[in-house]
Amino acid sequence: MSNLRSFLKTYQTGQIVDDFPDARQGELQRTVVRVGLFGLTGSGKSSFVNTVLRCLGGKDGIEELAMVQSSGAEGTVIVEEFAFGGEGTDKPGFFLLDTRGFDKLGDEAQNEMLAILNGDIRGGQFIDRGKPTETSMTGQDYKLSREVHVVLWFVKGSDPRLQSGTYQSHMAFLRMMLVKRAVRTLTIITHNDELQRRGCTDEQRRNIIDFAGEITGSDQDQTYFLTNYIDGKPFPSEQEHQVLDIVKTALTSAEYTIRMRQSKRNKQERDAKPH
Repeated sequence: MSNLRSFLKTYQTGQIVDDFPDARQGELQRTVVRVGLFGLTGSGKSSFVNTVLRCLGGKDGIEELAMVQSSGAEGTVIVEEFAFGGEGTDKPGFFLLDTRGFDKLGDEAQNEMLAILNGDIRGGQFIDRGKPTETSMTGQDYKLSREVHVVLWFVKGSDPRLQSGTYQSHMAFLRMMLVKRAVRTLTIITHNDELQRRGCTDEQRRNIIDFAGEITGSDQDQTYFLTNYIDGKPFPSEQEHQVLDIVKTALTSAEYTIRMRQSKRNKQERDAKPH
């Protein structure tokens, strides 16, 4: 685990995927991997940021890095941006983008998520959720240094909405847009400790994975049950390793997305040239 922790602390874009044949000159040096954390209110996104800090060597007793909750009210900060990696260099290796949760999904939530994916909403911006969000619906402008390169979708394991058809239907459009952008989704099923206390059976866990996969579109091997770190409580080494593995998997997916986006961009540029 120490090797994995060291890798993530010093990570910079391009250290996992061997070749980026369609990268523009200096593009990888300008691009910091951006990991978008999405999910309904209370699903554990902000707690995950704090857990990553803890697992990458945060000091005992350090103040929590991210807000654990937000009202989502008018004037709220929609995205908080937290830098990790890049130790010993002049720029970070990756960002975790902690997005403000929604109590429900719908058109407004979809537009806001697309604006974050496209980089139209940036970290620290104050956004009025009472006004329509403007963003490109196509995602064809290829601002790779601003875009989100991989999504972690957080689902509370005990949330009864997992089995609700409305959740799936609202996610269908977003899944389609992620596919168009070649952005992979990892599903994080949180509050695993609560499921254990309730005596969740293996069959129930398989059902939760199936329901979550229908919502997010992620593969079973990229769906994780997670217990986030809680200050003052023990955090076993196997849980630390799982968190670090999730981050490494997310960075790997992000690099492949960047490579595919570059290749698609170059193909479109070639096709647009007169013959």
